[in-house]
Amino acid sequence: MALTNRKKKERPIVENPVSESRFSKSLDSDTIAKDKKETITKKKSTKHYSKVETDITSINFNAEYSAKDRKTIKADPDIKSLIEIFSDFEGAKAYETLRNMAEFYYENNYDERAQRIISSIQNNKFLG
Repeated sequence: MALTNRKKKERPIVENPVSESRFSKSLDSDTIAKDKKETITKKKSTKHYSKVETDITSINFNAEYSAKDRKTIKADPDIKSLIEIFSDFEGAKAYETLRNMAEFYYENNYDERAQRIISSIQNNKFLG
């Protein structure tokens, strides 16, 4: 019934429009504009991307992390089993095997430009 009866509802009419300003009389339009500019520049400067931070063009695959810093990775059971087999075969931990796999994939599957982009994203993720 509601879909077939599409008459517009009447809107209330404002009889006495408000003549008061939302701002106090001590503020003029110049100070308001300056305040807006200051807040815009403050918002823009919250991200700390500088050339020094983004010039790092490699990922440190040999960085050591504590067990508390490591994250869980969701994987299919057969892939998880393969990683465990590879780890046992090499005599390494699973996270070291994954690190070696990631390094191999990064170096052999991407060209230099893509590697720079990936490393920039990775480095900015942990700096910012």
